[in-house]
Amino acid sequence: MKFEKNNKNKKKVNFKVIATGVVAITLIGIVAMSMGRTGGSNPTGSNVGMTTISTIGSTINSGFTFVKSGFENIINFQKNAKKAESLEEENNKLQQEVIDLQGKLDDVQSLQSLKTALNFVDEKYVAKTLSAKVVSKNDGNWYSSFVVSAGSKDGVKKDSLVMNGNGLVGIVYEVSENYCKVISLLDTKSSVSFKLAKNSEFKGIITYGESVDEKTDYRDNGLLQGYMFDSNYDVLPGDVVTTSGLALFPEGIVIGKVEKVIENKNNSLKYVIIKPNVDFKNIDDVVIVEPRNIN
Repeated sequence: MKFEKNNKNKKKVNFKVIATGVVAITLIGIVAMSMGRTGGSNPTGSNVGMTTISTIGSTINSGFTFVKSGFENIINFQKNAKKAESLEEENNKLQQEVIDLQGKLDDVQSLQSLKTALNFVDEKYVAKTLSAKVVSKNDGNWYSSFVVSAGSKDGVKKDSLVMNGNGLVGIVYEVSENYCKVISLLDTKSSVSFKLAKNSEFKGIITYGESVDEKTDYRDNGLLQGYMFDSNYDVLPGDVVTTSGLALFPEGIVIGKVEKVIENKNNSLKYVIIKPNVDFKNIDDVVIVEPRNIN
């Protein structure tokens, strides 16, 4: 009980001290103003009083200015936040439009590429063609084999020719009702006869039956390996290679360019390393052409 009384007494004393201070400041202001009115007999006192009042007024004005500035900052922040939110929504919308346009552009480019592929084949030869998409591929970086979204119900036959806009891709190896498996020119089971564009008499075959270089597997670099039928054929790096027209493939389909020539005098063979026109790391759409009846 004594402790509570002491607290109450302390609060009363503090209140009295504060009240006394306020009254004293007020009286000082009044006295200063009175002295100022007495005709200036004590200008110093007048200046002190007016300075005190001016200081108090300035502090109050500064307080109001600070509060006003604070409210303005809050309002401006809210406005900027709404603008930022609106800009973000607009940016997301524009990004989606760009994605949609890019998708349409890819489709157009794909169609143009497939039309280019058909130009490789003589119209008299083409019995039936269809376009299809690659749905899966073998493990590894290169498309040595892959599955296409077209099968027997679409008219696909085994040994059908497979191309894209850059040139020869491979052949259809297996066919199911809805899908077919394609082996590309990089597959070890693949074999295609070729000729040099500069001279159709200079022929050879792409095959992986024998390793040209024990230290290097050129397929690891996406290159084709083959040899010329005659080691006397004049073949140089940069020579364009196309299908020769023998066996399954019609004549004149672009394969690639000679990258390297390796002569094996012991076997009297001239090997060629060919850089294919087709990017075997990136095959999305293909044209499948019905095989020729060569029986």
